[in-house]
Formats: sequence, C-alpha cells, structure tokens
Amino acid sequence: MTVALERPTAIRLSPTVQVAGIADLPAIEAHMRAMLPELGGHDPVLHADVDDLARSYLGHRDRVLLVAVDPDGSVAGTASVRPGGPRPEFVPRWMAERYASRSVGQVCRVWVAPTARRRGVGQALAGAAIRWATERFDVVCLHTNASVPGALDFWRAFPGVVEVHDSRPDPWSTVHFEVCAPRP
Repeated sequence: MTVALERPTAIRLSPTVQVAGIADLPAIEAHMRAMLPELGGHDPVLHADVDDLARSYLGHRDRVLLVAVDPDGSVAGTASVRPGGPRPEFVPRWMAERYASRSVGQVCRVWVAPTARRRGVGQALAGAAIRWATERFDVVCLHTNASVPGALDFWRAFPGVVEVHDSRPDPWSTVHFEVCAPRP
C-alpha cells in the first residue's frame, strides 16, 4: 500500500496594522521612497508629506499614518488619512465644490510593498484607514492611480467604496472614489 504524503503548507503570519510612531518613521520613509518609482516618481509638491512624515502626521487629531508591520519587523505597507478633499487645481470644478464646505477626510498612501501583495495587507490597511476616517469626518474620499497594476480593481471591489469620477486622461491616471459604507 502506498501512502501519499501531503506537502506541508507554509504558514504566513499576517502583518500587524498600527498607528505609526516616531520610531517607525525611518522604515516607513524607506518603504514610501521605494514605492514612488512605481507611482510615477517623486514630486515635491505632491509628496510633501513623504518628505516630512513627522510634521505631516504625528501629533495631529485630524490625520493619521498607519503602518502594516510583518512579523519580521519589515514594513509591508502604509496608509494615511488627512483632512480635506482632492486639491482643487487637480480636479474639475464640480468636484472641488462637492467637498469645499464639508467635513472631509481623504484616505491616502495605501501603498503595499511588492513582496507583501496578495496577502490581505492592502485590505487591512484600507479598512483601518476607512474606519479611522469615518469616525472623524462626514465624508471620506480617496483616489488611485489607475496605471498601477491592480490598483483600480482593488478599489472598485472594496466594500462600501464607489467611484465618483474618472479623471483620465490626466498625468496620473486618477480615478476618484467615496466611501459609502455605514458608520461603525
């Protein structure tokens, strides 16, 4: 009698999603800078927060920087929330007006390291950022660069997120969304 032995399945431990602290910033900055080439490169105007993470995110009640840390201590991904909608100079007038007089939070920088993709890291980060934002703002929006493989499909499939405007063609292949999930 022959017995087939099963190959053991590798166990992948999930990363921990946490609010970033000052000690996390060097690794987060390295992760973000490594991601920028895939996202079209560094632009000092668009990425001022990446250039000064501490000033941009720490010590503010209306913004947060989240980090997904793998069990080995490496950064698997990031997400952030900051107040305000899309910048008026980059969107149609109707969209700028849509957010102008409302309490708006924007989910940003949901950036997952290539080695951590397809493991639920993006889902965990986006979910944590959206929960944080919906507790503080009346409206939560976000945008994505549709030229990044998988980014558009990720947000289109994310529960409670609906597309509100496709800005393409623009320099960043931008598609805008709002969170329509019920409040926790």
